[in-house]
Amino acid sequence: MRIINVMAASLDGKIAGHSLESDRERRDYGFTNKADQEFVRHQLTTADAVVTGANSLRASQGAWQVPNHKGRCATWVVLTRTGLDPSLRFWGQSEVAKWIVTPSPDLVIPADPANRLIVIPPTENPATLIAKDLKDAGYEKILLFGGGHVNRLFYEAGLVDELFLTLCPLMLGTPAASSLLAPPLSKATHFRLVSSNNVGDLVFLNYTVNKAL
Repeated sequence: MRIINVMAASLDGKIAGHSLESDRERRDYGFTNKADQEFVRHQLTTADAVVTGANSLRASQGAWQVPNHKGRCATWVVLTRTGLDPSLRFWGQSEVAKWIVTPSPDLVIPADPANRLIVIPPTENPATLIAKDLKDAGYEKILLFGGGHVNRLFYEAGLVDELFLTLCPLMLGTPAASSLLAPPLSKATHFRLVSSNNVGDLVFLNYTVNKAL
């Protein structure tokens, strides 16, 4: 199983101007473009699952519904402390299996065979248990969509194998901007560059994580 972090970041390492920024807002001020959206869509065509945080999902309102090479949409694994609003478009996406991961034992989610509630002890790093469950389910390619706190959990546990980073030609420089990775990490993560190319002013970088260091 491989866990691949797929992110777009500004030149100052930010992934959004604020925590609930929508994809449309990001496109409107030039954070991403059609090429970046198509790149993400292509990654989903070979993915078995997507891991993301609640705010990232709230911002988009729902999952990307892209059939993969097995003819089904990826399972979406969402980390949340407080739950997700029942009115979110996400809950109506019947083709998407949903795993909700939380430390809150009283959390309730809509009853549906495709919905799974996973309660993680607050003392545990949820990334470790999520990775185990995904591997046990036979999933092979996992996309990690962040945000920064979710990314940190997976890097801290040494679970990320690869990073696809789209570098966007702007600096946000705002106090409310969300970072690619929310500190702290107990030790630095090192990468090896696999490839780089540009489409217009966006640069697409592919790294593998150097786990030997």
